[in-house]
Formats: sequence, C-alpha cells, structure tokens
Amino acid sequence: MHKSARYLLIISCSQRKLSDHGFLPAIARYDGGHFRVLRKAQRDGYWSNHIDVLILSAKYGLIEGCTPIANYEQRMNKKRACELKSQVKQTLKIYVKKNVYRELYVDLGQNYQLAIEELGELFKDSLVTYAQGRIGKRLKSLKDWLLAKHGG
Repeated sequence: MHKSARYLLIISCSQRKLSDHGFLPAIARYDGGHFRVLRKAQRDGYWSNHIDVLILSAKYGLIEGCTPIANYEQRMNKKRACELKSQVKQTLKIYVKKNVYRELYVDLGQNYQLAIEELGELFKDSLVTYAQGRIGKRLKSLKDWLLAKHGG
C-alpha cells in the first residue's frame, strides 16, 4: 500500500478552553487563537483533508485534534515538558511510519518545544517550518499555511 503525501500541523494547547462538561474533541475544546483559525478554516472550506493535526497538551501529551478531552487546568512548564518527551517521541514515530509528510508546520511555545526533540531527525525527508514572531503574525502565518495547503 502506497503512503499518501500529507502535511502535519503541530501546535500547543491553549489556556483558553470551552468549559462544557463532558468530553469534546480537542480542536473544539481549546479556544485560543490557533484553534479559532483552524475552526474558521473548516467552516469556510479551506481546510485540506491532507492535513493531520497534533496538539501538545500539558495534561494529555501529544494528541490528535479529534481526541475527546475533558476541561482541565494544567500549564506546561519545563518539568512537565521533560516528563512528556518519551510519549511525544513515540507518538511522532507512529506518524512517521503511518504517512509521508511533505511538510510540518510547528507552532509551539518555548516550554512546549522542550517536549519535542529530533523533529528533523524523525522527519528527515520533510520540510519543517517553525512559526515565528508575535501572536498576530503567528496566527496570520497559520492561516496562510492552511490556505496554501487547501487542495494541495
């Protein structure tokens, strides 16, 4: 079976969350700017089916955007990032085996970056782009990236 070329988006969770009881898909639970950009892309039709979304959560580790999660309060710090390294690496290895990624787009805060190592090594045949700048620039870059991948 031939692996299809895909894109991988890795973003950090957000402190801002919908407070609904029970479980919601992570992409719906988190309500920070990045998640609003993603939901707008889905609503407005410029979301590509070739994009996989992984969210680095202080509580749950590296999870898929569709993973059901409860509301919680836990902040990422250096200690927690180090605790998550093994789980994050194992999850990334699964994605490397499962798909060929043309490009990774990574938007993680400083503490979150500590949990992810060896991205370049694991995804050596992929272009890895890291978001830079202040939040407004990062959100615009994410939207532009999503628009560029639509239909691609």
